[in-house]
Amino acid sequence: MRLPDDFTFSQSSLQDYVDCPRRFELRYIEGVRYPSLEAEPALKHEEHMRQGAQFHKMVQQHLAGVPSDRLATSVHDDEVLSAWWETFTAEGLKGVPEQRYAEITLETAIGDYRLIAKYDVLAIDPDGRAMIIDWKTSHKISSKHWLGKRLQTIVYRYVLAQAGAHLYDDKPIPPENISMTYWFVGHDGEQITFDYSADQMQADEDMLLGLINDIAKANLFPLTTDTRHCTFCTYRSLCNRGETAGQWDDFEIDEATIEGDDFELDFDQIAEIEF
Repeated sequence: MRLPDDFTFSQSSLQDYVDCPRRFELRYIEGVRYPSLEAEPALKHEEHMRQGAQFHKMVQQHLAGVPSDRLATSVHDDEVLSAWWETFTAEGLKGVPEQRYAEITLETAIGDYRLIAKYDVLAIDPDGRAMIIDWKTSHKISSKHWLGKRLQTIVYRYVLAQAGAHLYDDKPIPPENISMTYWFVGHDGEQITFDYSADQMQADEDMLLGLINDIAKANLFPLTTDTRHCTFCTYRSLCNRGETAGQWDDFEIDEATIEGDDFELDFDQIAEIEF
């Protein structure tokens, strides 16, 4: 089986390939939805994922005009969500341009394929300054070095520069006007921001084209040699990489400290919807 000619790439699918080519093959080419648990205890993991999804929905509703106090009332019996919402209403939109788009999707051509990005929030001011905001509900704050290498950071800025003209009077948004901010909801709204530039955009395009071409030409999709990626992977038992789900408490660990390298797990992406 090969990659379909009409396949649309996303940051999730590209990150899957980088982390483990076999995971990409199973998920996007073979269409396997293997039922292994991602983390134990399952109920605690599922509850955190539900809370994250609910928070994103609340932000979308608020930006569509629903008053923040009405939304707060709807989650008053959930201490975690209530705390997140209080942090958001106090700090979440400070300095954010008034022209805001929640849960918006942009798509652009790259090589022979399409590349898609779905944003939590895009905000653009009259001068063309464009802010990408991504809400993070994870238990820990990722390092800026690690986030800078993630496909999400690369893809989101690149797609906006390529496909955001209709949001700015049909004029391309200059890369220098684009920034991306990760907003850590559970950590008093701490932020990590990445700027952009024409040189970085060209470097990103070269890297993305090379990666997509490698995937398109691939005949074999080997298992990752870094078995730490298997800990929270739903396919681990199918690949004989263990039958026991990773422990929820391990979500708190900074994986980069384990062996002194750049490894870290993106727990917000573990249960993310693929496009």
